[in-house]
Amino acid sequence: MFVPALWVALIMFIGNFSDCGMSDPMIRRPLVMSMLVGLALGDLKTGIMMGASLEIIFLGISGIGGAMPSDSMTGAIFGTAFAILNHQGVAVALSLAVPISLLAVFVNQLVIFIRGLLLTFFEKYAETDRSKAIEHLQYLSIIGGPLVYALIGFLGIYLGSSSISTLVHAIPEVVMNGLTVLGQMLPALGIALLLNMIYEKGNMIYLLLGFLLACYLKLPIIAVALIGIILAVILSSIDKSILDVKNMKTVEQPKDLPSNEDSIEEDFFND
Repeated sequence: MFVPALWVALIMFIGNFSDCGMSDPMIRRPLVMSMLVGLALGDLKTGIMMGASLEIIFLGISGIGGAMPSDSMTGAIFGTAFAILNHQGVAVALSLAVPISLLAVFVNQLVIFIRGLLLTFFEKYAETDRSKAIEHLQYLSIIGGPLVYALIGFLGIYLGSSSISTLVHAIPEVVMNGLTVLGQMLPALGIALLLNMIYEKGNMIYLLLGFLLACYLKLPIIAVALIGIILAVILSSIDKSILDVKNMKTVEQPKDLPSNEDSIEEDFFND
């Protein structure tokens, strides 16, 4: 487990460093992280499947201010790694990834707390005009968080994979079936959370259209997505045309004639 643990630690480092050291290019999303884990551990197919499923689950969950409801990156990496190393199905791995992502929030809060303790040193160096010390401390702050995540990723796989495997095999078949059903329901829950955020009466007709295309016409998801893109382009073109016509009418309208009061005032001053 040493080499897989090193790979997971490296991916954890890259994912967390992309947030604080690379201006967050969005590579820490489950879709990317799970794919990298699958590529590193030799099962790219499971990695992509896990990433797509977890992306749907966490798509409707967003942090507000400094509050993080769940650490989707850590949950995706550990869930995918456990699924591949323990040869478990995607549904079971999903049921493990979600609670891991909730527990990983405490790690995030710990890193933020430690960074907050560095503010005293920043103020001290600023008062004595030690710019080099401030620069070095800033680099330490940027690298420190990813190193903590990398250490947790290494220890979690190196020490915990066998324990997780033993735990999974000890779970009764009835409970395992329940976890499988739960894992299949989680993507639907993620879509429901997303729809709750963007719900409008006018959008529901397109949801119904997608449902009819997928269930009754048996179109694949890619075909439904392409139809949605075509509809979006057509509707945006129609809205733009309507807006252009309104602007033309506004420009062509004659200016308002002066009122009687304005005419009386002009006659008065002319006299």
